[in-house]
Amino acid sequence: MANTNEVQNEEQKRASFALNKISSLNKITSEIANFFVGLPTMLLTNGLGQTLAFLLSKKGKKEECKIAFDVIREYLNGDKDEMNFLKGFNSMPQKKYLEMQKEALAVANWLKRYARAFEEKGT
Repeated sequence: MANTNEVQNEEQKRASFALNKISSLNKITSEIANFFVGLPTMLLTNGLGQTLAFLLSKKGKKEECKIAFDVIREYLNGDKDEMNFLKGFNSMPQKKYLEMQKEALAVANWLKRYARAFEEKGT
């Protein structure tokens, strides 16, 4: 086993963050797991800003959208005010935006893996 005093690498930090978020949910339904499986593709296809806008628009209607939006915002250390968080993407340099998109995609991949691993199958 590795020395616990060693610093975690970035991938380990992402994995740990995603696992903590997944473990904090009461239940991982098939609907939530399936949504998280598609989240990385949504980010790749639509980009970070459009994906976040979509998640926010569905946040009150679909639990999985609320979870995804809140997890990505927290991971990116976003403003707690949703409007300010989204406005920030409109004024940031492209390089910073792409870095944030890359980070969101990386954590979404971990969310996908853990959601599928801990999905509660129907009885």
